[in-house]
Amino acid sequence: MTTERIEEQRITEVWLREVGFKWHLFDRQPDKHWALSLGWAIGDQHVDSEDLIVELAPLLGRDSDGWHCWLRADYAGRYTRFLHIRHLRFQHELIAMIEGLTGATWDPANNMYGMMLTPQRAHRNREERKRADLRLRHSETWDPAVKDDSRGPARPEHRQGYEDMIAKGCEP
Repeated sequence: MTTERIEEQRITEVWLREVGFKWHLFDRQPDKHWALSLGWAIGDQHVDSEDLIVELAPLLGRDSDGWHCWLRADYAGRYTRFLHIRHLRFQHELIAMIEGLTGATWDPANNMYGMMLTPQRAHRNREERKRADLRLRHSETWDPAVKDDSRGPARPEHRQGYEDMIAKGCEP
C-alpha cells in the first residue's frame, strides 16, 4: 500500500473495530467511544494496561467526519486523568500518535481485547489460546441440548425438555 493511499484513509468505526479498539457507551453519551489501552505495549513491567489509553469519539455535527482524541488513565477503575489531544480524521494520524506514545511499531495483530500488547505478550496470548481446554470450550463437540454462548453444562431439566422436544419431532 502506498503512502498516499494510507494518508487518504479516514478513521471509521469499522476500521477501529478491525484494528483492535473496543467500544463503550455510558449514560447520556451521544455516541460510542472507542478505546485502545496502550500500557502493555510500552513493555515496562511497572506499567499497567490501563495506565495509558487512547479514546476516540466522533465529532458531533451533520458535516463532521472527524474524531475527538483523548488520552486517558484509569487508576483504581476510574477516569482519573482525561486529556483532549486534538481532532483526527485520517488513520495515519492516529497510528503515528500511538507509535510516538508507545515507541512500538503499529501492528494490529498485537491488539487484543482492546489492548495493544508487545509482540512477545501477543505471541504468548496466541499460544495460550491453543491450550486443549480452551480449544474444547470453543469447539462444536458440546451436547446439542446446550445451544447458548455460555457453553455451560445442561441441567437435568434441560435434558428432559430437549428429549421431549425430540420425541415430538421438533428440531432443536
